[in-house]
Amino acid sequence: MGIQFYILVALGGGLGSVFRAFLGHFFNPHSFLSTLAANLCGAFLIGLLTRYGANLGSGDLFRAFWIIGICGGFTTFSTFGMDIYNLGIKESWTWLVAYISANFLGSLILIWLGFKTANLAIS
Repeated sequence: MGIQFYILVALGGGLGSVFRAFLGHFFNPHSFLSTLAANLCGAFLIGLLTRYGANLGSGDLFRAFWIIGICGGFTTFSTFGMDIYNLGIKESWTWLVAYISANFLGSLILIWLGFKTANLAIS
C-alpha cells in the first residue's frame, strides 16, 4: 500500500468525523442516541459500500476512502463504550441492555440490508 492509500484514509476519516459531528447537532450532545444513529447508519453504509465496491477495479483505494476513512470516522466504538459505562454508572440497566442490543443487532441487520440494497442497485 502506497502513500495514496493513507492519504485517502485520512481524507475519508476527516470527512466521516465531520459528518459525525454534524449528526450530533440533531441530538443532545450527551445523548447515546447520537452514537446509536451514527453506528447504525455506518453499518448500512459499510454493507452497501462493501458490496458495491466489490464490483470496482480499484478495490483497495475505494476501501481506503469509503470504508476505512468515511465509515471509520463516522462510526464510533469508543463513544459506544463510554455510553455503556455511563449507563452502568447510572444503573440504567434496561437502557444499557437495550442500547447494546440495538447497536449490535441493528448493525448486523443494517449491514445485511446494505448488501441487499447494493445487490438491487447492481442488478
